[in-house]
Amino acid sequence: MQIHSFTRFLAFPFIVAAGYVMYQNAIDYYFSEAHSWILLPLIVILVGLYILSPQIDFWWLQKFPIRIDSRIKSWLQERSSFYQGLSETERVKFEKRLSLFMRAKEFSLMSPEKMEMPEDMKAIIATNAVQMSFHQDNFLLSGYDRIVAYPHPFPTPYYKHLHSVETEEVDGVILLCIDYVVHGMTVVDEYNIALHAFAEAYLEKSKREDEVHVSDTDAALLPEISGIPMDKILKTIGFDHVNLVLVAIHHYLKYPNQFLTKLPVLCGQIKALLADRKN
Repeated sequence: MQIHSFTRFLAFPFIVAAGYVMYQNAIDYYFSEAHSWILLPLIVILVGLYILSPQIDFWWLQKFPIRIDSRIKSWLQERSSFYQGLSETERVKFEKRLSLFMRAKEFSLMSPEKMEMPEDMKAIIATNAVQMSFHQDNFLLSGYDRIVAYPHPFPTPYYKHLHSVETEEVDGVILLCIDYVVHGMTVVDEYNIALHAFAEAYLEKSKREDEVHVSDTDAALLPEISGIPMDKILKTIGFDHVNLVLVAIHHYLKYPNQFLTKLPVLCGQIKALLADRKN
């Protein structure tokens, strides 16, 4: 049996005890006189467990991660070239991190039906974050706690026009068009906006963008590596300009062999950027 919430498991005996004390207080005057004080520490414990539940549950899941669904694992084996290239030990690490990421973030699906986001959709999005941060200890992109998926391009208070991807550092939210995510992951010459978004979130939090230098020569080779013209990338994301460092990181992650062949120096810079700093 896998315990999804260790806090609920811990809280159960205290809830039973509190219920018993309240019941006895209601039917037995002498019990109430002698033992009603017991209710206070029980309530304090339950409130403490409620407040600390995210930290407790995450600690538990790090020790005993929830196994990913077999359908998600099959999808990784069939669709994720990054996962396919991992050793068995690395695949276990990837699956554990994917499970933790899916439970550490609040996923929302903006649809008229007000549906909860399905687990496989969460996994499709989270796979990109886990790939990008695979060589980092802090793989959860702390500070970005909410991920919102739209079925189509969307406007926001920050950007009134229709676009497909946005990261909001102040609000700690990443916004994506899910159709564009799936298309970018499954079609070779399409831009993956999820890799773009998580790379942008990482740069915003790490403040390490100056470690990567994309020259004019490098920029000219990016379309050759991916088969994606720059104007197509702009049309995909819905903006009239783009940070070339984000495009370079995207291509490094999606087209690793071509990137290494064409841009070995830039490849080394991005490899170092996406790893923990060495002291």
